[in-house]
Amino acid sequence: MMAKFTLLAFILMLTLQLKAQQKYTSDWESLQNYEAPEWYEDAKLGFWVHWGVYSVPAFKGSHAAEWYGRWMYCQKGQSSRDNQGLATHLHHNKKYGAPDQFGYKDFIPMFKAENFNADEWADLCVKGGAKFFTMMGAHHDAFCLWDTKLSKWNSVNMGPKRDLVGEMAKAARTKGLKFGVSNHTAWNYSFFQWNHINRYDAINPEYQDLYGNPIVQPSADTIRIYQGEERKTWIPRSRGAVQPSQRDMDRWLARTKELADMYKPDLYYFDWGFNPKIWESRKQEFGSFYYNNAIEAGKGEVGNPNVVLNYKGWATWKEGAAVRDFERGGMKDIAPMVWQTDDCVYDDHNWGFVEGTPIKPTNLIVDQLMDIISKRGVLMLSFAPKADGTFPEEQKTMMYELGAWLKVCGEAVYATRPYEIFGQVGDKWGEKNETGHKMYTATSEDVRFTRNKENTVLYATILKWPQDGKVVIESLSDIDLKDLKSMKLVGGKGKVSYKKTDNGLQLQLPKKPNYGYAYPIKMTFKESIPSLK
Repeated sequence: MMAKFTLLAFILMLTLQLKAQQKYTSDWESLQNYEAPEWYEDAKLGFWVHWGVYSVPAFKGSHAAEWYGRWMYCQKGQSSRDNQGLATHLHHNKKYGAPDQFGYKDFIPMFKAENFNADEWADLCVKGGAKFFTMMGAHHDAFCLWDTKLSKWNSVNMGPKRDLVGEMAKAARTKGLKFGVSNHTAWNYSFFQWNHINRYDAINPEYQDLYGNPIVQPSADTIRIYQGEERKTWIPRSRGAVQPSQRDMDRWLARTKELADMYKPDLYYFDWGFNPKIWESRKQEFGSFYYNNAIEAGKGEVGNPNVVLNYKGWATWKEGAAVRDFERGGMKDIAPMVWQTDDCVYDDHNWGFVEGTPIKPTNLIVDQLMDIISKRGVLMLSFAPKADGTFPEEQKTMMYELGAWLKVCGEAVYATRPYEIFGQVGDKWGEKNETGHKMYTATSEDVRFTRNKENTVLYATILKWPQDGKVVIESLSDIDLKDLKSMKLVGGKGKVSYKKTDNGLQLQLPKKPNYGYAYPIKMTFKESIPSLK
């Protein structure tokens, strides 16, 4: 009897150990046992939005509209980059009143999202050719667009009185899209830095779940004055600083877990904000929670939980434990693991809706997309809806134009992989503009390569149509074409003539097609694509 009991105990212990091995633990070694899902690497393109309370004032000043809540409290001499926050502060005082009379919280009742239709948003995503949609969960302002039980500052209790994340999750998945969420709240403690330092409405404990509860460290030359008997105000002569409190970090972890648990997102995007070492254990705890939550939901398993966790910067996450993201940038060459660029239809620093702000040309977005995917990247492109939940017409037009191009040329995009080299680069590509951002100006010398997963079809996408229809692809000078079955222009009519020259592979293209953006040349081989090595 004792032997039988001992055997059962041993089997139970072994079963528990095996189950434990089927889960992630909260350490980098465990989290680095990660492989990005195939659906994500096949998708290539996702849409995203910057939308929230900041969409009401819709004013970018000298920086960015989505940072309105930070800069409205910022006095002269406090922000960096030549007082970049001061324009917003002065605008707010003139239009709405002093920040201690009309705080950021007072915009919330004005954010009604009265024309928001999740099905229409999902439909626009599909028409635009995107394969996943990432919904803003909360920006740095910590106003939650989901039905959180952890804070009253959310879109169900206030403002729209709707679960905006929940509605989008349902609509996106109904349309066959993967669904992601975006969470920027780790930096909340610092986002309202000037509200805390200048002692505006953040001093009221009732608002701490919105404005954070940071440790305020005034600079040495800060002075104090009294305004009446009921309030003490800090007037900093210089910038001062804040640090996250334990409450800030614990609150971030709890809300971040809740958002993942409630909506089971296929992708979870983080902005920066938790770089300091003090965040380390919480990042690890969330990483294991998110991956295990996906496994328990039947999405995947240890090693490939079949979800995407994005992070910015090498110092933010351990390499290989999640998917690296670059804001308005990307890899210089083909990467060993899939990565992501997040970018916006607006140029400069702005991401939130501002009336009259021009958007990028669709052609530029297509060229950028081809460059990204040639290096094993994915593009997550952000749009900027109005406060009422509608998209400006020019943004919808871009979606339609992008989708129309992908309908013709998508075979060179979706479910492709990089070739041995990503392509060749023209002399205008990557030049920086006056704001320091790279410009993706293509010439006919710009060619990017992709291939099908079976490695039998090579796409050489010419980013700008040559005036004479003649292109020389220098980087394919050594390719062996004896097993080439066919060469044609995707979506075009007529023959592509080619010959090997000392300068490279020379192509004479047929008549220019009417889709008007990047032009994929499809090379089909009898067996595998020849190697250049």
